Amino acid sequence: MSEFIGIGVGPGDPELLTLKAVKALQQLDILIVPYGRLKGESEALKIVEGYLKKDIHILPKHFPMVQDEAELSPAIETISLEIKGYIEQGHRVGFITIGDPMLYSTYIYLLKYLLYQVPVRTLPGIASYSAIASGLNRPLAEGNTPLFIYPCNGKIEAIEKVVLDHDSIVLMKVYKQFDAIIKMLKAHDLMPFSLIVSNYGKENQVIYHPDDLFTHEKISYFTTIIINKGWQL
Repeated sequence: MSEFIGIGVGPGDPELLTLKAVKALQQLDILIVPYGRLKGESEALKIVEGYLKKDIHILPKHFPMVQDEAELSPAIETISLEIKGYIEQGHRVGFITIGDPMLYSTYIYLLKYLLYQVPVRTLPGIASYSAIASGLNRPLAEGNTPLFIYPCNGKIEAIEKVVLDHDSIVLMKVYKQFDAIIKMLKAHDLMPFSLIVSNYGKENQVIYHPDDLFTHEKISYFTTIIINKGWQL
């Protein structure tokens, strides 16, 4: 059956793919591979390449890394129309995304265009913070404690307020504000309650110690910070 399938591939370890994701990947005719930078490499493709059938047609597509939806919209519309054309020709088309498709993913933009035009199926992936917490035996939240997930695209003052107002926090997209975030965590004595991990599940994975010397230049784009004030020292 022709359809469009959004597939979450998890944080980086191919063994963290779900069975449904693996099955879907092996049934695809066409795989849309997102690239944030022109001529860049796809982290998502590295994760799934061992599960793809040999005759699959891989289509790399550039998605501008911008916050302005009006600037991103023309590219999304063009790619969506191309996907729709392939599906109308009877193909099963997939799109892979790091983590989960419904969490800060470019896939969401495609979904908005295609949901009521073609058959769509979305397969979840393990988010980086879930994989990190489980892999390092550190609970995200327990009891009645809420878990607050926050993208750090704004000012450090807003990030600081989130950190001070909540007990369990996941900070995502920390790259641009990383130095200021570390300074803020140190100022509030929260480093012992923080997990800072880059490239979890990949060969270049780094788990930082609270006493490490941090510099923005060495921090990967794929860095997540988890804070739980209930962790025992």
